Amino acid sequence: MREHITPRERQRIRNRKRRQQVKRQLYLCGVLAVLLVALVITYNSKAAEKKKAAGKAAQTKEQVSDDAAKKIEEAEIGTASDNETLKERIKRVREEARQSGYPEDITALLKKNKETIDFVEHFVENKNIVPAKVVSDDLKKGEIPQLLQWDERWGHAAYGTGYIASCGCGPTALSMVISGLTGDATVTPVTVARYSERNGYIDENNNTYWELMSKGAEYWGISCTGGNTSEEFVARELKAGHPVICSMGPGDFTEKGHFIVLTKYKNGKVKVNDPFSRKNSEKQWKYSKIKGQIKSLWVYKED
Repeated sequence: MREHITPRERQRIRNRKRRQQVKRQLYLCGVLAVLLVALVITYNSKAAEKKKAAGKAAQTKEQVSDDAAKKIEEAEIGTASDNETLKERIKRVREEARQSGYPEDITALLKKNKETIDFVEHFVENKNIVPAKVVSDDLKKGEIPQLLQWDERWGHAAYGTGYIASCGCGPTALSMVISGLTGDATVTPVTVARYSERNGYIDENNNTYWELMSKGAEYWGISCTGGNTSEEFVARELKAGHPVICSMGPGDFTEKGHFIVLTKYKNGKVKVNDPFSRKNSEKQWKYSKIKGQIKSLWVYKED
């Protein structure tokens, strides 16, 4: 005999089934949500671990790079013995200079640039050496030589009440330009320093007047013009083979004032001949980085 189900009971059964289906769907949605959250957490955790590992790798690489650069720098500058580090050598040389009564501007060189350690260490024994009469034996006309004011060939020579090594960036920069453009190797930093002194282009604090940059060039038959610091102007002049001397304010090259020479331009970068730093002269500089540090500039070409 077939069981009789009333319409009301049938509707009740349908409603119960619907509720059960909804519960199952909600349960499945809950499970899926939990799985999704777990996946997100796992992904983020792995991503964080990878990022951390990459950071450690980069830090290690940077440290290795710094250590390698430090070793190269120490090898280039040199040490007194295999058992003396560069830091120890600088400390020793500074103390010896103090005890020996070195001029203050000479002992100060080490604080400004540790590349000067050989010059400072041997200052007394070399200070009476006759300055070199030429900047180079193989100078090529049209190529601007890299000269350093603390070069032992002329750094001991007096300039004002100081020395070319400590305050002769102006004469050294102009020497680079004049000797390079004319091919006259006898225009050394000492030659330019003597011209500057005779004509009053150095003040009582051993600062070189800007006038040396223009009048000095004219004396050796080189035309000098001023100009603006726009990258377009500087790039055009350098590409034409016209070196540029810049008077620099505080920044990458000096704390107070300094002269540098720009010799080449390519793809937004300039080649700098820094008379006080070999390191600065061996790298390419983004012009946009140093532009704001330039107080004035002079462009040179042979008449």
